[in-house]
Amino acid sequence: MKTLLLGTVIVLLFTLSGCTRPDFNALNDPVLTTEKLQAVMERLHEINLTVGTEAFDLRVYPIYAGIDVRNGRMLIEKFLCWDDCPRVGMVFLIYENVNTVEACDNLVLGAPLISPEPIPGQYWGCRPVVDWLDNPGIPSG
Repeated sequence: MKTLLLGTVIVLLFTLSGCTRPDFNALNDPVLTTEKLQAVMERLHEINLTVGTEAFDLRVYPIYAGIDVRNGRMLIEKFLCWDDCPRVGMVFLIYENVNTVEACDNLVLGAPLISPEPIPGQYWGCRPVVDWLDNPGIPSG
């Protein structure tokens, strides 16, 4: 009986590993403090400078970034594009499964991400709000 149960668990784990794409950054340290959120956002800024070049690979997205310690919600890095996809777009840090503006408005420290021109007004996700001035570990200016 124990062998059957162990075998079932192993098969289930192999099945799950084939259906998901683990992000080892999130697995190693899944909690995102304000300082870590800033580091992720700075890294995404650098990545976004490469969009439209050969150095950018949109196939890796979405990527699990970790859990926002301030509200317990999972954050993902997601590539969104508009107009001339995939040449015109950006990687955004957004909360997973916050599917409406209303849900985002009710989320602690979340702000709706609304699409830019030429398709204004479309809700794309909920971004974390970080007030760097209230964080003593982050230098201002």
